[in-house]
Amino acid sequence: MLNETIIKPLSAGKKANLLSSGQYKHSYTFTPDAGKATAMLGNTNDAYNQVWHLPTAGNPLTGKEWVEVVAAEFGVNPKFQVATKFMVRIIGLFVPIMKEIVEMMYQNDRDYVFDSIKFEKRFDFKPTPYLDGIKMVIQNDYKQKK
Repeated sequence: MLNETIIKPLSAGKKANLLSSGQYKHSYTFTPDAGKATAMLGNTNDAYNQVWHLPTAGNPLTGKEWVEVVAAEFGVNPKFQVATKFMVRIIGLFVPIMKEIVEMMYQNDRDYVFDSIKFEKRFDFKPTPYLDGIKMVIQNDYKQKK
């Protein structure tokens, strides 16, 4: 979601798109961390039948702060627009995937914060810090393509 709603639009000189609000904290898991963690869990017999949160950096940013750090990395203005639940329902009439987003709005209309301490301790794994992840994604997926 971070890539589709914030990184891609800002990379193209457009406004980022936030759902519900820009004032709530939102955890995002760095995909390479999730891949490694999933492999670790799948290869650890005593991990079965337990609840695990994949490693996710602590102290997440608000939607507005995500826009600001991504924009700073691109060197562009941190512009964004907010789509309310009502707006997402209307857009869903014309863009089918947006119909599915409505039921996920709870992730954006309040703080949505993960706690992966259990995983971090069990596997001695430190999640990639948010700013490092943003820099890697932009450097690898956007700046090298230009």
